[in-house]
Amino acid sequence: MARIFRRYKSTIYGNYRKAYLIDGLLTGAAMSVIVAVRDWLAAKPMATPENYITEIILAVGIFWATYHYRKGLPEGKVTLKELMLLGLGIGVMSAIVYGLWTWLNCGALHTDLVGYYNNCRIEVMEPAETSPEAAMAVESVKKYTAGDWGFIAGFRSAVMSIIITFFAALLFRTEKAPVKVKK
Repeated sequence: MARIFRRYKSTIYGNYRKAYLIDGLLTGAAMSVIVAVRDWLAAKPMATPENYITEIILAVGIFWATYHYRKGLPEGKVTLKELMLLGLGIGVMSAIVYGLWTWLNCGALHTDLVGYYNNCRIEVMEPAETSPEAAMAVESVKKYTAGDWGFIAGFRSAVMSIIITFFAALLFRTEKAPVKVKK
């Protein structure tokens, strides 16, 4: 069985935990601020809290953080594993911050956003379908709360961070982990 699975010796060169806490909080704050400014300045807010603007900000945050992290290491040595841990940490932290912001924004600052988001989601659903299942789905969407929208926004950001992190880690890694030889 040992011949099937390769064992890697992995070296962590920097303090990625500190980096993902700081960069994750900054990325989540940037996502929240940009969406808040866009919603407050526009005549009509976005149809859902999870959108391409937040994904672009998340991608920029993860790519910038991994590049900056690599540049701060001695000799710029970094493995795929270390960058994956960094990017996933940034994604989780920013998803938590953005999800909490969406919950606060929908629940306390702009309570009318919950109904607006619910109506936008219902409009996207199959209007021609008149089955009982479709009616139940519409009724469940009508019951969404600010907490539900905060969870949806945070969860989608966390899932997108996995995809973005993989590409950032592949792009910025500088060292391949050597294979352990069993003695």
